[in-house]
Amino acid sequence: MQFLKLFSILLILLGTVPLFSLGEEVKKSPAQAATACSTCEASAKSDGFTPLYKGTLDDFRIYFRGQGYIKDVNKQDVFVAKKEHIHVRKGTNGVIVTEVPYSYYHVKVDYRWGEQKASMNAGLMTHVNLNSDRVKDNRPQSIEINMRHNCPGSFWMASKLGPFGTTFAAKDGKTYLPEEKGGVAHNISPFKNRTLYAMYPDGKMNSRPHGEWNTLEAVVRGAESVEIIYNGVVVNRVYNLKAPKPGTSEPGPPLVTGGIGLQSEGQEIFYRNFVIKKLEP
Repeated sequence: MQFLKLFSILLILLGTVPLFSLGEEVKKSPAQAATACSTCEASAKSDGFTPLYKGTLDDFRIYFRGQGYIKDVNKQDVFVAKKEHIHVRKGTNGVIVTEVPYSYYHVKVDYRWGEQKASMNAGLMTHVNLNSDRVKDNRPQSIEINMRHNCPGSFWMASKLGPFGTTFAAKDGKTYLPEEKGGVAHNISPFKNRTLYAMYPDGKMNSRPHGEWNTLEAVVRGAESVEIIYNGVVVNRVYNLKAPKPGTSEPGPPLVTGGIGLQSEGQEIFYRNFVIKKLEP
């Protein structure tokens, strides 16, 4: 045993075993600990995800209420690009959207509210119609996954634009409830019942205190389904997404793809870690 300890000490001195000896832990230096921590953080952050936001708005387009599609993203002062985050200032309602469409993916974003107000509202957008020059509202055809302070993780289908969807809900038809927990089949229409509120653990919102970061995620599988995860908990789902038949209020073809966006609803909000991981169909 004495020989093994001496041998292990020799290996440490030679640099062959820098972190531990035979049967006995060796304390890391502060420099070693810092390097290990930063490496772990980088690995955890990547985890197959790549950034949608890279420090500029050059990969996005913008829609503003009453103005429609804004070609030059840098000629506005509502969505302000910072190195590590997007600062959404008070101002016109709008949405920044990726210039390219996505279909099967897992998207995440952290958000933090600025000034506390009675109605803090914004959203993560999926299935955004990139062919639209919509001017009436602040967004084209899309699903808004809400960040509103009193119902984060809820769905809002774009009014009269869609998509349609099906899900399971409580008997009141307003709140998501999985089938295995007694939820009943429920249709969502952009023409009448376009909202489905999130379901929280034990009926209590799992939001973090004002001023801290919350994380909203969407696992999107084309037209098949969208699953919403809020601060690590599944709170909502919708299935069978369909665009309206042109000129009607009836569901039409599957809505398979679209842009991904972040919303401004007139209140200050910060977005960071806006990342995506593509999934196989």
